[in-house]
Amino acid sequence: MSRFHQFLPLVPALLGSALAGSAAPQLVPLPKSLTLGHGVLTLTKDSSIAAANKELEPLATLLAGEIKQTTGVELATAEPKPGGAAAQPAGSHPAVDIVLRLDPGLKGEAYTLTAGTAATAGGTLGSVTVAGGTYQSVASGTVTLLQALRGDAGTLTLPQMQIADEPVYAYRGALIDLARKYHSPGGIEQVIELCRLYKIRYLHLNLSDDQLFMFPSTRFPQIGKSNQEFARFEPGSQPHCAPYTLDQLKGLESYAKQRGVYLVPEINFPGHSGRLIADARDPFGLPGNGSTVHIANPKTLAAVSVIINEMMDVFQSTPYIHLGADEVGLGGLEQTPEYKQLQATAGIKSAHDLYCKFIADLNAIVTKRGKKSIVWEEAWNPGGTYPLPKDVTVMAWTHGRNPADIAKAGYQVINAMWTPLYIVRGDKRPLDFLFNWNLAMFGRGHLGDDTFTTLTDTGRILGTQLCSWENAENIEIQSMRERLALVAEKSWSPAAGGTLAEFKARLAHTDQLLDLLVNPISIQVAGTFTRDENTFTEPLTITLVPRIQGLTLKYTLDNSLPNAKWRVYSGPIKADATVHLRAGLFDDKGVQQGHLVGSWFNHKQVIKPNLATGKPATAGPPPDPANGKTAAIAVDGKADNVDDYWDGGEGPHWLQVDLLKVQPVSFINVITYWDGSRYYQLNAEVSVDGKQWKKMLDFTTDTAPATAAGYSGKFPPTPARYVRVNMLKNSANPSVHIVELIVE
Repeated sequence: MSRFHQFLPLVPALLGSALAGSAAPQLVPLPKSLTLGHGVLTLTKDSSIAAANKELEPLATLLAGEIKQTTGVELATAEPKPGGAAAQPAGSHPAVDIVLRLDPGLKGEAYTLTAGTAATAGGTLGSVTVAGGTYQSVASGTVTLLQALRGDAGTLTLPQMQIADEPVYAYRGALIDLARKYHSPGGIEQVIELCRLYKIRYLHLNLSDDQLFMFPSTRFPQIGKSNQEFARFEPGSQPHCAPYTLDQLKGLESYAKQRGVYLVPEINFPGHSGRLIADARDPFGLPGNGSTVHIANPKTLAAVSVIINEMMDVFQSTPYIHLGADEVGLGGLEQTPEYKQLQATAGIKSAHDLYCKFIADLNAIVTKRGKKSIVWEEAWNPGGTYPLPKDVTVMAWTHGRNPADIAKAGYQVINAMWTPLYIVRGDKRPLDFLFNWNLAMFGRGHLGDDTFTTLTDTGRILGTQLCSWENAENIEIQSMRERLALVAEKSWSPAAGGTLAEFKARLAHTDQLLDLLVNPISIQVAGTFTRDENTFTEPLTITLVPRIQGLTLKYTLDNSLPNAKWRVYSGPIKADATVHLRAGLFDDKGVQQGHLVGSWFNHKQVIKPNLATGKPATAGPPPDPANGKTAAIAVDGKADNVDDYWDGGEGPHWLQVDLLKVQPVSFINVITYWDGSRYYQLNAEVSVDGKQWKKMLDFTTDTAPATAAGYSGKFPPTPARYVRVNMLKNSANPSVHIVELIVE
């Protein structure tokens, strides 16, 4: 073992401040224990990376590629040298090699990183060793090494140091929603790179929902034929997205495995299954219900078992399978003959009983293959005939079930609460809010509600997950990069300490590494952002700089994937409206080279006054929602901000505005939340005195998907002081929503 001189031991609570110095490595997340020495090691083109164990050879190759990509220095991969690196004459620069090694004495995700010199009979010996008990733990160590290296003029330097590190929480996850917005395999690879850089062990892939079914079932190849992408927000949406191929998913599995990341697939059962049912009503369809599979039908369970096993055949390395089980509507189930038969033979007392039994049956399918199940919180239901098996992990997200009660009942819990861990376009928390959060704090739903349930007994908290829902591929890295880094630190080393400014200083270095790893084109923006990293009021100037020469840089501002309408980049782009940027590099045959890059720059919405803007608004039945989505939002003048809406809760509900005086009204426009597939049913009335009402709009039987234009109608000028909208139904879920009420 190397002998180290004059080291400064750093305890976790001091690491944040101690590592803020320019000479110290800028690491995210901070390690559990770091001991700094004096001086640095120098690696040159003659240095190499060696895997002491054959199974680590892919990791050595990966690390060499990452070092070249981020520093420009190319290190060879080689067999370990007998006795370590060659000894050098006293006073000379040590010849330093990197060795990756499995050490059975290190348990779980623990790893060590040793970088230093030692005096020998032949001179001074320099070495860097990363050791861990598993491939994944060594992979974590190589990330720390990559972050600590500095490249300059063809050489690499590394502080002399010893690190002994392991995470506090085992489950550190991120989610991307592949079932609402299509993501190319290359875009998913970029998120895998992001996860690796911050030691996020699990990437949760949502593969099915009412819009898209993205898993390619061999047994049911028709599923996904009618896929219709979530049309909300971006132009350039794909009207029809074919499921991924098996080769694509197996390629992603291999790509993630090499980087020490597990892909956790989710095909949501029994709800959120609209696309599955639309394409394979037999055997999945439940009469009168377009979103929930027929859980009383034995043929349905057998078919679901086939799909889950097909999925596990592809995603072999992950220890977890996510079963979904949230937001399940059971309407129509109790009228089926299959349900009535189960009442007589299986002791089923309610539709909810059967739902609980179905989840237990799915868990049995998963455990038979040696894996563990994760479910959303709704699947935990105490006191029922069919309790959730104790080996299932519960992912809490809305506080619909009290996480303290779930943990007290003996279940492991993953904190994936909307507050502060959801990113839904503009509905996301800033970094300073997240900095003051910890894994024991479970939020209560949507933006605007900052109350928490804090668990005093954290022993049942398995970990946490940042969730990116309904977002297009081009904004994943932009919106996740800083937040996921902070979530990683909160879950890996929650006792790290330090200030937000110190964290940001370390993040600036690792974020630059990320950019070099995932973006072949640098996106440089001149201008001022407000509120968050993508919202602006004054015009921006966007400059694209390719990192690979000899290729053609093309781009689009409409979020479309590469096509003939993409433009050749010729200079800075002026943006004075919302921009959905994608860009890529192409060879002389027009073939894309490397990943695409993308960003979303959101121009702040301009208030467009109408008779209802800013007027008193009320909703009922009372009270107004406690989640911050109040009636006032529906008259704030921001008709095109679909992220901001009145949430009336489970309908039917009404929203009423007082125009403050009687005046002629000839046009009403109700803009609801829209996503390209859901529809609302509603009507609108006017009144002079708030007692006698006259119906002016009637969409009570409408089934056409809601759009940004909303539901509107013109009519002869009619005296009115009050306008009331009666929201009767939302086809996607029980809640009713209004983005804006326009009255003219």
